Amino acid sequence: MSTLDRFLSRFTMYRLVIAVLAVVGVWALVAAAAGWLDPSIFGVGPMLLTLAVLVVASAISNEVLGRVVGARPHRDSAIITALLLWFLYWPTTEPATLGWLAVVALLATASKYVIAVRRRHLVNPAAAGVVLATLLGWAAGIDAMPFTTWWAASEILFPVVLVGALLILRRTRRVSLGLVFAAVAVPLVVSGLTAFGSSVSDALWTAVTAYPVVFFAGFMLSEPLTLPPRRHQQWAVGVLAAVIFAWPLWSFAAFGTSTAIGPFEGTYELALVATGLVSFLLGPRGQIGLTFRERRPLGGDVYEYWFDADRPLRFTPGQYLELYLPHGRADGRGMRRILSIASPPGREVAVAVREPEGASSFKRALAQADAGSRWTATAVHGDFVLPRDDAKVALIAGGIGITPFMSQLRAGTGDHDVVLVYGVRDGNDVPYADELAALGVDVRLVVGDVLDADSIAAAVPDLDERVAYISGSPAMVDTIRRALRGRARRIRVDHFLGY
Repeated sequence: MSTLDRFLSRFTMYRLVIAVLAVVGVWALVAAAAGWLDPSIFGVGPMLLTLAVLVVASAISNEVLGRVVGARPHRDSAIITALLLWFLYWPTTEPATLGWLAVVALLATASKYVIAVRRRHLVNPAAAGVVLATLLGWAAGIDAMPFTTWWAASEILFPVVLVGALLILRRTRRVSLGLVFAAVAVPLVVSGLTAFGSSVSDALWTAVTAYPVVFFAGFMLSEPLTLPPRRHQQWAVGVLAAVIFAWPLWSFAAFGTSTAIGPFEGTYELALVATGLVSFLLGPRGQIGLTFRERRPLGGDVYEYWFDADRPLRFTPGQYLELYLPHGRADGRGMRRILSIASPPGREVAVAVREPEGASSFKRALAQADAGSRWTATAVHGDFVLPRDDAKVALIAGGIGITPFMSQLRAGTGDHDVVLVYGVRDGNDVPYADELAALGVDVRLVVGDVLDADSIAAAVPDLDERVAYISGSPAMVDTIRRALRGRARRIRVDHFLGY
């Protein structure tokens, strides 16, 4: 899994989603050409024409609307929206239907700017576009408007969709969310299918392969910007999404009738809109504007960056933010980066990064930034927070992995008995050494190239009485977590999207 994580971390979340959707799309075109999809509905020509209309409409509206509102258009996001919409509607060559799909793409793009607070969109754009278009057509009395079919859910596409969804969920660290959603949605769908007369086995197979449970969880529900910050909150949102997702079926099983919700024949898009709004209430209210203040060297190639926030940043120490830094000639990792917050909650915000030779374009732009330049924190997430009880804690940091612990130590650790096991290569070059001493932190240095279970146990004799928090490179975290199983009271790891 460490190898897979390192591979996935080479791509921005947006580029990975585009690549995976493209693979699913190519397989769909192959299936259509081979006649494995219903030939009366799926032809390569209509599929490509429908895709082209959606991509052009989404891309053009994104550029125009972005410039109108004074925001930098996010082109990858526009492509993702178009690809998602492509998998929701039957392919067509009818000019009127293609025109309507262009309107859907336009509304989906507009939702990013209109259904937003402080430039943070509240709901999944593709779902918002569908819901807005349906309401518009209903209000205008348009009888011939197309309805979504979610044709990505088909037996022939299922293996590719499943692998793609798992890759996306792994990259976003949302596998548990996908499992919670599926664990609730599938039984609800099965209950409805059996009420219609299917056997349990047939209903189960149909629910998994012919209903968009996997596509919904992997490509739609998992969008980080429309999820709450904590894992237990995400699970609750997953349950809510499943209940609304399967409403037409389980309501029939429960009440003997399938109750429609207004003009909506299905409730998949409504589920995404509802969960997006709930997530917004549970998390930070919109993006946070940041003014860059200073860059502080911490030793070697490690630097800390301090910002003044437009308003206090609300988070729990130990969480991370997504930092958006527009810059020219961005490389494949893009203009956004997930970084642990090193400061306590408030208007002053700090992050720390390692800047090796051959650093990414993002880190080069960081190093060259001028004081007073404007950046944006687009999201705050994470569960790497201290326990609510007064448990004894061992904070285990490898190199730059010290940053989430600095947020906790700077904010104060309350009644917790805390020791910090800090693995560094050079005992004379320890980031934050002076501040840790001033804070009175019980630091146990482990000097050298290896931070392993034996060195940690030697540094912390009462490790079996402590909750171990491990932060560092993904490979280091996975190795130490395996080695400490059974040797620490509990183990928590820093599961954000990569260093």
